[in-house]
Amino acid sequence: MKMRLLQGCMHIFNLRQGTILIAITQLILSGFTMMLMVLALAHAKEIGELVARDTEDALEREAMEEISPKHMNTKRMDVAHHLATEVLYSLYSGLVITVIHFVSSILLLYGSLMNNRHFMAPWITVMMTEIVVGIMSLFLVQQDCPFIAILGGSADIGERLFVLFITIVNFYIWFVVYSTYKTLEGKNKGLTHEVYFFKKQNATANGSVVGENIKTQNGVSQPIDV
Repeated sequence: MKMRLLQGCMHIFNLRQGTILIAITQLILSGFTMMLMVLALAHAKEIGELVARDTEDALEREAMEEISPKHMNTKRMDVAHHLATEVLYSLYSGLVITVIHFVSSILLLYGSLMNNRHFMAPWITVMMTEIVVGIMSLFLVQQDCPFIAILGGSADIGERLFVLFITIVNFYIWFVVYSTYKTLEGKNKGLTHEVYFFKKQNATANGSVVGENIKTQNGVSQPIDV
């Protein structure tokens, strides 16, 4: 069954205009998110250093006071250090994903402006991956996976519905870009067939002209030597 493509974007823009608008919006959002990720990483590093320093101080104090290493304060500091490390790794993962999305959005904008579908393929792949991860985060819950937890793994029903809404919106804009991609693919195939037919027609016409010239030359009487 062939998928029916869209003919426009939100019944206001055509596919090309909608794709350009989506590319600009995605570029702005991913750039803003990337800035927030960098700031959050810097803040998380500071918190991690503070927690590590406090943990060392607590261990030294307990060693001096000859307190058992299983003291409640030490356990809390270990849990805080573990949580800070998880948040730091999650932010690093989010930053990498955001950078990839930012680069693919630049390629999408260039491809939509130049009507080059090959530059749209990276964004289509990245966005589909994000959609699949968003859907998985609603059902495959892993409490010890911070990335899945951020997307909705340990969230309540309201946050899950919000993730579902974002996933539906992402799928719509993905389908708009995919429709543009397939439309350009069809146009390129049609143009290739037209060029091939034109070349074949010219070759046939040239062959006919050459054949007629040869026949004309053969039909001319040759001079007789005396």
